[in-house]
Amino acid sequence: MQKDTATYILSCLLEKARKESFSCVCLSNEFNDPHGRWQYLVGYGIAATTHDLSDVDLMSDTPWFGYLSYDYKNFVEPMLQSQHEALSKFSLVKFVQPQTWVGLDRNGQLHGNADGLIFWEGLMREQPSGHESPDAGVTPLPQLQWEAHTHKEDYLQHIAQIQNHIKEGDFYEMNHCIAFSAQAEIDPYQTFAALNRRAPAPFACFVKDIDQYLLCASPERYMCLRDKVLISQPIKGTRKRQEISQSVQTQMDAQAVLSLKNSEKDRAENIMIVDLVRNDLSRLCVPGSVHVPELCEVYTYSHVHQMISTVVGQPKAGVGLKDILHATFPMGSMTGAPKIAVMQHTEQLENFSRGLYSGSVGYVYQGEMDMNVVIRSLVYDATKQRLSYAVGGAITIDSDAVEEYQECQDKAATVLSIFG
Repeated sequence: MQKDTATYILSCLLEKARKESFSCVCLSNEFNDPHGRWQYLVGYGIAATTHDLSDVDLMSDTPWFGYLSYDYKNFVEPMLQSQHEALSKFSLVKFVQPQTWVGLDRNGQLHGNADGLIFWEGLMREQPSGHESPDAGVTPLPQLQWEAHTHKEDYLQHIAQIQNHIKEGDFYEMNHCIAFSAQAEIDPYQTFAALNRRAPAPFACFVKDIDQYLLCASPERYMCLRDKVLISQPIKGTRKRQEISQSVQTQMDAQAVLSLKNSEKDRAENIMIVDLVRNDLSRLCVPGSVHVPELCEVYTYSHVHQMISTVVGQPKAGVGLKDILHATFPMGSMTGAPKIAVMQHTEQLENFSRGLYSGSVGYVYQGEMDMNVVIRSLVYDATKQRLSYAVGGAITIDSDAVEEYQECQDKAATVLSIFG
């Protein structure tokens, strides 16, 4: 699909979202993904809604769009609790069957209900001709004043505390996060369009729930169920890409990819989470079916290189959505290992509740599900005019605190670079 066509489609999808109390727009941005079904999948309005995962039928012929906040962990593991104010006011869990839905699959086939198909056919019929630049008429976003919830000095002290816990045997690895906020009145639709132009990602999504907005450029899949196989693809390991001339960038990309592939530290972090995911899936899957077809492969995105592994397994008969999520949530890449011990200590070291950050957004439809990891994301409270983002990384005994802080800044740059 040409860039100007994709930009036009997204602008139409977002424009319709303005008119609804609930909207979920999921994009693949044409990334090659052997496990994904959709180029676009969108839902608008509310025909049915639930805050109980037991109500969501995996076999439903009408898709459910939904999300889990990180703090849903307190229902998965009742011994856990959240002590701080969340970055957003999204519900802990919410799934919606929309009044209007439409999806374009990777084979170019259109799916949807009557209203969704009419909407899609109308936007394609009205597509402007010509070769206008997709960036034409785009209003620059304002420069914002960001307030750090955790300053660098405090972050460095936290890393020392985490490594002391590791030495004492409390846990092996922790994903430690920091957050930033800004008071700003923004147009969330325009801002998401800018983010998607700047950092297209395979699990991007835009969610509107009344006055709460998620603008997500996620490169990470949490959990997929496709062709009766569960698939999880944790990310651990990052290298920044340099914005330089194409010829020089190609050479530097190759060096960065090789550095990441050969990094014992990054491989150790990744493999530790792979083992955790394998253990989670073994609770759901046929014995002997859980395996790792892809270990520590490096994928390249607009601003960073990422180390990704793929873990798959065949679920046992009768396993439902609640079973899957309660056995695997939160995803190990956003907690560390072992999960419960790490999450208990996280509440002591992080001075905010993550809310939808580190949570998940996705869909359930006809025996399939696909849910992302909410990272590289902005959350916006339109009532309070408060914009927030969070970022983090895996901390092990070998971590260098200054390097970890810089990695957080590199990841954050993907999002913050859209502002003036």
